[in-house]
Amino acid sequence: MGLADQSIVDISFDKFENIDIEKILLILNETYDEKVSFYKQIKKLFNSRWYDRYEYQYSKKNGNKFIAFYSDFYFRNDHITIFENFIKEYPMFDYVVPVKLPNERRNWRRGFEMMKWDIQSFWQLKKYKADFKKRLLWIRVLGLSRLYSKRMNNILKTKKYLYGLVYSDTNPYENMLVQWMRKKGIYTATLQHGIFDKSGYWKGLEFRASVADDWLAWNRYSRELAIECGILRDKIRVLGIPRYIKPDELHKKTKTGIFSVILGGKVLFEENQKLIKAANMLAKEENLKYFLRYHPSCKGGEYDAFIDKRYIIQRDVKKETIKQMCESSDFSLVGSGTSMVVDLIYLKQPFFQYYEKWDGLLYKERKNYFRNIDELKEQIKKETTVQNDEMFDYYCTTRKVKESYKNYFDSVQTFLEERK
Repeated sequence: MGLADQSIVDISFDKFENIDIEKILLILNETYDEKVSFYKQIKKLFNSRWYDRYEYQYSKKNGNKFIAFYSDFYFRNDHITIFENFIKEYPMFDYVVPVKLPNERRNWRRGFEMMKWDIQSFWQLKKYKADFKKRLLWIRVLGLSRLYSKRMNNILKTKKYLYGLVYSDTNPYENMLVQWMRKKGIYTATLQHGIFDKSGYWKGLEFRASVADDWLAWNRYSRELAIECGILRDKIRVLGIPRYIKPDELHKKTKTGIFSVILGGKVLFEENQKLIKAANMLAKEENLKYFLRYHPSCKGGEYDAFIDKRYIIQRDVKKETIKQMCESSDFSLVGSGTSMVVDLIYLKQPFFQYYEKWDGLLYKERKNYFRNIDELKEQIKKETTVQNDEMFDYYCTTRKVKESYKNYFDSVQTFLEERK
């Protein structure tokens, strides 16, 4: 029996009644890694119960009725920086961000409280069929989601909020928090945190798992995908890319004979391997050099066996901005699983994207895809990476990102004040 065929499980704890966990289980099931051992699942469960790893920084101003959240479920400094740079531009928002502790801190009270919840969850989840290892994952993440929501509830109790914004309601913490806020009459919205693909690894999960009232999209591309994946048309607001809250552009550059290769996450290992092999062949045949930009989920050495060291340039790009990467390379090769495509379009960086399964109808605005080295060389010769206003509008929406979101927030504030 699939999740869609089963009834909603009611979880009651500290006034959080009737939380629909089917969306959360959907997320956990479709992102489940079979390779994680039973021992590692047990270890993760134990450590997550008895140790604090984060504190929460709550920034507030008197009179604010809007609040925004970035949870610690997906702790990445680059994303936190994007979130803070964005939300600080709107003084009507209070906001909460995690701060990682220098060292783990044992917390006995947390451990005993979460063990009680785990026993409750174990019995409430009996109707769902899964092996024991997967159940350990469910129980661990549900307990952590409950703990996060409870802590955020303590913040929400301090004043009367009308609107709650989260960085991504596709992660379980913020998904549960959004559900709770909606039950309390708080209007909710989620930002778009990356570029998604119905045919890619996650199969549009970011849309299918969403529970917020409004879905704030970067572009028309995301809007079309969201509608295809079942989000109601009226919920989607196309507003632009939050990380370009302040407009940016490339400095003029001369040809260097160097290109960059942008790898996807570790789940796209085979695709990344093909991308590097294409880079080796291109560099050899065209007398070029290249450097790699690893996805944050990669350690950096897992692709060494596929790199032709005659053509690679070793660079420390961990702290390099996307703009600096573009200014250091004539063009970029990019895989299918990274949101950096929209950055390349926004910054007018020539690029070619590897895509094994190309839906010509969906991607009709662009012709710079390749599936093998012959297609890549042909594309380069034809100069099919020339970008135009239509492409920018489809993928980036606007350079006036701050004004776009401000107009939306102002309209929502007016609506909510009138509704009171």
